[in-house]
Amino acid sequence: MKKNIAIGVVIVSAIMTGVIGFRLSTDALSIIVGAVLGMMAILPTIIIVAFLLKKNQEAMTGPTQGMQQPPVVVVSGGMMPPQYFQPQQQPTQPAPGLLPPPSQSAPRKFHLMGYEDADSLEISDDEWGAAG
Repeated sequence: MKKNIAIGVVIVSAIMTGVIGFRLSTDALSIIVGAVLGMMAILPTIIIVAFLLKKNQEAMTGPTQGMQQPPVVVVSGGMMPPQYFQPQQQPTQPAPGLLPPPSQSAPRKFHLMGYEDADSLEISDDEWGAAG
């Protein structure tokens, strides 16, 4: 039964190819033939890339399944040393390279960009917070 269906499919596709081939122009046929040949030319490359990717994936997953991480055991001698119980002293001066905190004595002023020099507008910190 399957053999008869396969022969029927081959015969029908051959007849359709003949009918389409006689009705299409030579330019259309050349485009179709070029596309089919291009697909056939790329098949070996696709097969090789798929084979190499599968081989690479098997190589990467193979050893990790067999090896297990050894257990980590921490042995403590009882109490922790006394230096861990002492509170940490906070530094009085900031570390070098850090910016000091902004001083609250001088109010900040903002200059809004886009204004002409004659129309310059200075806004204090309080006005900026109220306007926003």
